[in-house]
Amino acid sequence: MKKFKQVFILELTTLILFFSVTSVNANEKRSTKVVYELFKVMEMPVTYQESIEKMLEVQIKQNPSIAPLKDTMLKFFNKYMGWESMKEDMAKIYMKNFTDEELKELIIFHKTPVGRKTAMLMPVLTSEGAALGQKRVQENMHELQMMIKEKMSEPQKNPSEN
Repeated sequence: MKKFKQVFILELTTLILFFSVTSVNANEKRSTKVVYELFKVMEMPVTYQESIEKMLEVQIKQNPSIAPLKDTMLKFFNKYMGWESMKEDMAKIYMKNFTDEELKELIIFHKTPVGRKTAMLMPVLTSEGAALGQKRVQENMHELQMMIKEKMSEPQKNPSEN
């Protein structure tokens, strides 16, 4: 009787685990399908490529000496940051941060004219925002250097004193 009880508990546990894993996998597939639909509506392959190119343009403007390396750098960025290499990981990020219902709402939004415009302008907005940030840092680099110098001149605290 004891052996029967142990076998029964083991089979029941296995059955419960099987259904929980199956349920999770079904949920992941559903979410993946929805998030990939969002990516399609957002035209992510195009916007991702534009983002890479805009990012590289900003880098070249800041350091014109790397202009001859543009094609080499673009090839490298496309290999490791291009849409095909990022698609699965980006899906995981979206699935972690949005419910399926929220993803569906995003799909509806990105099918509207302003949603399509938002998706298409994202590389430009990101690039211009990054360039603005870099410009402000450069304009105020002296202040940052002074702050760092000041911090470095402070006596170092012993980690055990915290």
